[in-house]
Amino acid sequence: MPERILDLTSGVTMVVSDLHGDKDAFARYASRFLRLRATKKVDRLLLLGDIVHSEGPAEQDESLSILLDIMRMQRVLPPQSVIMLLGNHEMPHIYGVTLAKGRLEYTPRFEHVLTESGKREEVIEYLESLPFYVRTASGVMFAHAGPHGSAAANIQAVRGFDHHQILEEFDKLLAANPHPEQLRALYGKTMGMPYDMLAKHYLAVSGQSDPRYDQLVRATMISQQSREFELLWDILFTRCELGMQMPLYRRMLTTFLDAFSIGAPTTQKFLVTGHIPVNGGHVVVTDNHLRIASAAHARPREAGKFLLLDFAKPVDNMQALEGMLDTVF
Repeated sequence: MPERILDLTSGVTMVVSDLHGDKDAFARYASRFLRLRATKKVDRLLLLGDIVHSEGPAEQDESLSILLDIMRMQRVLPPQSVIMLLGNHEMPHIYGVTLAKGRLEYTPRFEHVLTESGKREEVIEYLESLPFYVRTASGVMFAHAGPHGSAAANIQAVRGFDHHQILEEFDKLLAANPHPEQLRALYGKTMGMPYDMLAKHYLAVSGQSDPRYDQLVRATMISQQSREFELLWDILFTRCELGMQMPLYRRMLTTFLDAFSIGAPTTQKFLVTGHIPVNGGHVVVTDNHLRIASAAHARPREAGKFLLLDFAKPVDNMQALEGMLDTVF
């Protein structure tokens, strides 16, 4: 079973977040990483998730190309030279969940490109393997979205998280249902469109004979009934300080770091995340939480930043961590 919490005790690491289909930004970061690696100034590239789903035109969305490049780099470079965390924009494609923001639909475009590529099985298997957290000997922890109380309270469930187990459980429940057409009809009624059209739009299925045809129904069942999936959702979609008052957030962050320090290489004092857009390329959320935006989430994009950190050397304060930020723009 893949390890969802990685403990890393050495290696100068380049940390990048939220590229969202921006191939130019990825090329800049990959080029900088490979150049620094060739001169032995960097050992590792850590991507904090949300590689997929551009909000721009389809012709500018290089999500699949970037993902395949990352997978290729992992194959040709030594183990743990390139690490990617699971983001909330990758997760829906594991489960057949639809993801949207207002009138903007994220998942259909990537589903269609993935189907046309013929690489669906390979890509989904890769996404299922991705870790959720990185803990380091520097005392800096990394996540995609940020801290959440559910993760702190369920570390063993996080560590052993099994996508396959959830999917197989609900595949069996769906197969045992004598009237799946009723479930489809209910889904279609809720969405205001025939299920057949919805499945083709969101999942890029060929028709009722496609083995993925009922994944929209299955995803609804999972989201309503699976406590494990609820935990995963909390981990990947937390709004951090935007969802609570700052004093409460500070306490929750402290509890989170304390919980994840148990069994870690050292006490985890700082958290670095992406996930939420910021003005500029980073923001100090608290004295213990740094949010970076490497491209799509930076305002403006060219303010995007990456972090260069030696995972073996302890970090004393947030000012020191900020001093390790740099740009490729």
